[in-house]
Amino acid sequence: MTRAWRAWRALWAGTEPAGILSVIRVGIALVLLADLFEVWRLHLIIPLWGPGDAGGMGNPAQTDPPPELYAWFGNTIAVGRGAFFVLVGALLCLAVGFLAQPAALVAVLVYAQLALVLPGADRGIDMLIRNVLLILAFVPSGRSFGVDALLFGRLDHVPRWSRRLLILQLLVLYFTAGIQKAAVAWWPWGGFSALYVVLQDPAVARFPFDWLKALYPLTQLLTATTMVFELGALAVPFVYWFRATRTRGGWLRAQCNRFPVVPLWLLLGLAMHLGIAVTMQLGIFPWTVLSLYPAFFHPHEVRRALRSLPDGRPQRQRILPG
Repeated sequence: MTRAWRAWRALWAGTEPAGILSVIRVGIALVLLADLFEVWRLHLIIPLWGPGDAGGMGNPAQTDPPPELYAWFGNTIAVGRGAFFVLVGALLCLAVGFLAQPAALVAVLVYAQLALVLPGADRGIDMLIRNVLLILAFVPSGRSFGVDALLFGRLDHVPRWSRRLLILQLLVLYFTAGIQKAAVAWWPWGGFSALYVVLQDPAVARFPFDWLKALYPLTQLLTATTMVFELGALAVPFVYWFRATRTRGGWLRAQCNRFPVVPLWLLLGLAMHLGIAVTMQLGIFPWTVLSLYPAFFHPHEVRRALRSLPDGRPQRQRILPG
């Protein structure tokens, strides 16, 4: 038991270079800003988060208890609009790394209050973003790549648990998405027909896919691949564990360390999310998840990969003796 506890502490303890968290900070802020810009462009601020008597689809004044946002500042249009622009301002600060931790905290609190105004409009991807913002509120990512580094001094390392917690969040997201696909169309006894059915729905498909019937076997293959990818998330922690304990031996451990299992799994996820973005109208879902993919790579791995790239300079030919 003591050995297991020590291993658990070692998993989350320590620090690592902060570059990956800084990239994720910028990515998640820009994705949510793009989504909020679309809300503003479509004039949906008040319909989504305004009071009911002003045309809002929610009715915060009648909620028991009402959201603190309206209980403290009043049931007015100005409150809903003000909360929206406070959220935008906090995300802009987060994107440039200016007071990044307070900005992340303000963003997650305001974002959560807007979710309480109209719970029906709160998407699963919104919950994921709030989880990420809460992690960023505890990590000084703005002091490695951002304005905070200029104001308060550069900080090259962040707690290791932050990146690993993001990995865990994504693995839970994928695995639960797989096991919650209860419709038979996702499974062999339903003919793996889910993707074909989804792309025939005009509310989801980005384009008409009437011609897709000729490629029905391909959609079956892609449906099965999606299920393998999502349920395969359960194996990723074991692959990481095999890599950390490579000296223990064993055939399965050796095979997992021989092949780039996690990078190949991530390439499959990248293809899946880009396919979703091109063919379906699912908002910021694919871009949000992809903005978190850097978490799967240790900063040292990224640094080694960048060093291995050709720099464009002519290489001297080394003449070996003999």
